[in-house]
Amino acid sequence: MHLQLDEKLKTRITGVTFGMVTIHGVTVRESDERLWKQVEILSQRLTSEFSLDRLSENEQIAAVRGLQKSFGFDPTRYRPSSESLLRRVLKGQGLYQINTAVDVNNLCSLEFLLPMCSYDLRNVKGRVRVRIGEPGEEYPGIGRQVFQAENKVIIADDSGIMGTTVSDSERTKVSTETTDILLAIYAPANMDPRMIERYATLAGQRMVEFNGGQACDISALTVTI
Repeated sequence: MHLQLDEKLKTRITGVTFGMVTIHGVTVRESDERLWKQVEILSQRLTSEFSLDRLSENEQIAAVRGLQKSFGFDPTRYRPSSESLLRRVLKGQGLYQINTAVDVNNLCSLEFLLPMCSYDLRNVKGRVRVRIGEPGEEYPGIGRQVFQAENKVIIADDSGIMGTTVSDSERTKVSTETTDILLAIYAPANMDPRMIERYATLAGQRMVEFNGGQACDISALTVTI
């Protein structure tokens, strides 16, 4: 599965790189003790490295906030998913344990400090592309909160919106019934695309490690003007 980029993005975004990987034949479970231990170890490390009141001083976090703004979201109201995860950790709230695929996604997002999303390919219809939301367009995010997508940068298939940097859609979310996954990473323009491709490779490897299957179609696609 490959991602297509709408030409209109070039007039909207100064630069962004999308890391992509597809994982086929996975067996998603409710939990994995070894995986969750990795989440806890990373959370402890980040707690020692970051403080809530100084997050904006981190160059990458600031760049992701800038990316979020260019996507049409107020980054103080709609946090990038990676920053939302980090804030939970720094507040001592910990991450939600969802399933072994979503937990891998969140582990990688927290480690890379980049928004990431995972989609159940069984529910993805037709071509997948990054585009700008049409007037009046909206979608139910995970947990059923409805997000307004007009003039926002979104990932969509032929049936509608799959998600944003804020939340994936309820329709394409990954569950224990999922067998094939499309994973996407959003990265600011100042990051080396080769690094984003390495991140996509690592995320795919971790998906396979904890869910089985096989990773393929690893790529990094860049939009610049």
